[in-house]
Amino acid sequence: MAQWYERLGAKIGLRVGGLGLLVSALSECDLLRRLVIESPAADMTGAEFLLGALMFLSASAGAMLLILGGGLWRPVKISDRWADSSEAAQLETRNWRPSGRQGPL
Repeated sequence: MAQWYERLGAKIGLRVGGLGLLVSALSECDLLRRLVIESPAADMTGAEFLLGALMFLSASAGAMLLILGGGLWRPVKISDRWADSSEAAQLETRNWRPSGRQGPL
């Protein structure tokens, strides 16, 4: 059975959602620019800071979804070296010594 992110509807939906986030980031950028132009000498307000953070998150998530789509959820194989449950990782941890020597002391 195919995963949810491999279906055509999900692929299209994720990319359209990414495009929507990028469009919202553009409108947030325009609003932020207008707020800054109104009072350029004033300190940054909390609203401007939150709007800038929202713009960054929208642009980042939108680009990620538009470029990668369902590939974000594709499983990847982890090397035995980094997998905690593998026997090789347990043996390597058990035989490790600070001097770099392997085996018994």
